Amino acid sequence: MDEAEFLREGAILVTTNRIELDGQTFAVRNIGSVKVTRPGTPIWALVVGILGAAMGANPDTRIFGVMVLLAAGLWVWQQVRIRRLVLVSGGGESVALQSTNGALIERVRAAIAQAISAR
Repeated sequence: MDEAEFLREGAILVTTNRIELDGQTFAVRNIGSVKVTRPGTPIWALVVGILGAAMGANPDTRIFGVMVLLAAGLWVWQQVRIRRLVLVSGGGESVALQSTNGALIERVRAAIAQAISAR
């Protein structure tokens, strides 16, 4: 059977036989499924936010409290944008690609799903 190509975009290649993602190659025959996940926000981000709000309520520490709130907010906003492409095989799950470009991650997921179903 010839190798059909489902996606070729930059350093990403998805065919019926292999998946190449940023210099790492995976055999399609070893992949059971593919999914996209988002990292969770750690509890410490909530604690830092509450601490910043508490400091912001006090006139003596207001500027520092606002800075802490802004920093925590920017960090959480960045984390919310991250998407992880996870390949699931008999050996477990592997984060194969991570990006803030959700459309790219979804295109790669769809191409890998096509490759899995074509085998």
